[in-house]
Amino acid sequence: MMGDQYKELRKWIQQKQPVKIKTIKGEATFLPVKLYKDVKKLFVYNRDMQLINIALDDVISIQPTRIYGSFDKREQLIHIR
Repeated sequence: MMGDQYKELRKWIQQKQPVKIKTIKGEATFLPVKLYKDVKKLFVYNRDMQLINIALDDVISIQPTRIYGSFDKREQLIHIR
């Protein structure tokens, strides 16, 4: 990643903008949380709201994306009284 890409990514993190990340392992939509440039790691929430980290060396591309509805796809528990 280049300097301008880091600036864009930091802006998306501040705006809580979901991003589509393509890595050598595949492509998915994430909610970026924190960027550690010095250790080359990006911490993100996946659609199940699990915090994971992605090695920036594995990233092919990062683009902002739109989410319709809720980002959180965990099952909602319904309490019946």
